Amino acid sequence: AVFAAAAAVGSSTTNYLIGVGRYDVTGPAAEVNMMGYALLGQYSAGIHFRQYSRAFIVADAANKTRTVFVNADICMGAQIVKLEVVKRLATMFDGLYTEENVCISATHTHSGAGGYLQYLLFDITSLGFISESLQPIVDGIVESIRLAHENVRPGNIFFNNGTLLDSNINRSPSAYLFNPDKDMYEYNVDKQMVVLKMVDAEGQGIGMISWFAVHGTSMNNTNSLLSGDNKGLASLLMERHMNGNDTIFGRGSFVAAFAQSNEGDVSPNTLGAFCVDTGKPCDFDHSTCNNRTQNCIGRGPGKDMFESTYIIGNNQFTKGLELYESAKIILEGPVDFRQSYVNMTNVPLTFQGKKVHTCPPAMGYSFAAGTTDGPGAFDFVQGDNSSTSPFWDAIRDFIHTPSQEQIDCQAPKPILLDTGETQEPYAWQPAIVDTQLLRWGQFVIAGVPGEFTTMSGRRMRKAINATLQKSGMSDGTQVVIAGLANTYSDYVATYEEYHAQRYEGASTVYGPHTLDAYILLYSGLAEDLAGVLVLVPSVRHNVFFF
Repeated sequence: AVFAAAAAVGSSTTNYLIGVGRYDVTGPAAEVNMMGYALLGQYSAGIHFRQYSRAFIVADAANKTRTVFVNADICMGAQIVKLEVVKRLATMFDGLYTEENVCISATHTHSGAGGYLQYLLFDITSLGFISESLQPIVDGIVESIRLAHENVRPGNIFFNNGTLLDSNINRSPSAYLFNPDKDMYEYNVDKQMVVLKMVDAEGQGIGMISWFAVHGTSMNNTNSLLSGDNKGLASLLMERHMNGNDTIFGRGSFVAAFAQSNEGDVSPNTLGAFCVDTGKPCDFDHSTCNNRTQNCIGRGPGKDMFESTYIIGNNQFTKGLELYESAKIILEGPVDFRQSYVNMTNVPLTFQGKKVHTCPPAMGYSFAAGTTDGPGAFDFVQGDNSSTSPFWDAIRDFIHTPSQEQIDCQAPKPILLDTGETQEPYAWQPAIVDTQLLRWGQFVIAGVPGEFTTMSGRRMRKAINATLQKSGMSDGTQVVIAGLANTYSDYVATYEEYHAQRYEGASTVYGPHTLDAYILLYSGLAEDLAGVLVLVPSVRHNVFFF
């Protein structure tokens, strides 16, 4: 009732009710395996700077429909995180915030505490589940939403976008070249930054969200300090600028989120990948030096990882501030949301005139090769789908031998880990994922449960936008990909990139038609969001709570 009254006062000049909040999610700073590079020996031993959850509540002016977008300085969103968060919110706010209208997206820093996901594959290097890592994440996200809820007020949201150069490159350019639609775009990564400016009824800034695609790997795999990496730093710089330069990091009423997008094949190491032993560029197709991945490392742009983090973070802050200050397109229209749980292991669809389907999860050989941001171990090589190793096949079969149906479904991926056909000792990767759209007027956020590559994100945005406009929304509709949201199901490469079987393709777990299945599913959500009644697959699933 308080918010409804406040809306009435400002309804002639404001379109929305807006609340912002920030709270600490920093995990254990000593002796906990760090999440992202999957290195057994990479343990936390201090703090570079603290990590935060930043929450944004947006409701229509009449306070009939609410949505929450959370940007957290963690490696990835997770089902257990979201379900624990909404379970607590249900008791605090009497069901106002639910799985359907809360979206939790991660910045993808590789310098946070690990062991907080409920699936086995993601907790192997942390030697199991670590409740001490999960607890501060859940606590911090809940508290950031509570703070946002307590300061909801009438306001407006403005949109802007612009080009940011010298801040990201494609780390799998040879796979990108497989895409037939590559010539439609100037760059092999997205250089566009999207910014939303949030102001109160008096026009005073209260918050901003920026989306820009770049991995949180400026801090490399030798790092032992907990850190929000380049995006976390960009947020702190923007908040200090808006709250006053004497403001302590993490304090102040203005909240700025530098959120993640389709960063699957996008690196912040802008000088490119070089062989550390010879100084020469790595092999283009396989990212190797003398046929091995270990010496092929991405460089720069700074002299060390700390300077590189600052440069890429400051670049995002500077561009974000410019776009924030010049934002003039006001958002107008409904606040709405659509969410569905989908079993991704057997989604039927038509591809190039043939009936196909997705597969149970599986990881390919090139997954173990790692990337130029963090190479793998042993003799694995990216971009090799023609051969397998009897030794590694024996290790794979000891865990679980893939069925012939799985081998055929995942082809041409040579399966290293058949994660979807074994449940021992418990599920290795998710079968059911969380798909979601949030609408703020003519702006739509697609919360996606993984890491979409550049071209996957472009095709997804294009498909959602076309569906929304065909269903009656304006041609000024803007769609943004919010990556690593709600569930983590690894990568989403295009059909063509999948056949290249570099790291991103090998880590596209539901098979070669994963992207097209997601496009089908999100197009269904978009039709429903725009008012065209469709049936979207949905199922509740059993999870454990701590």
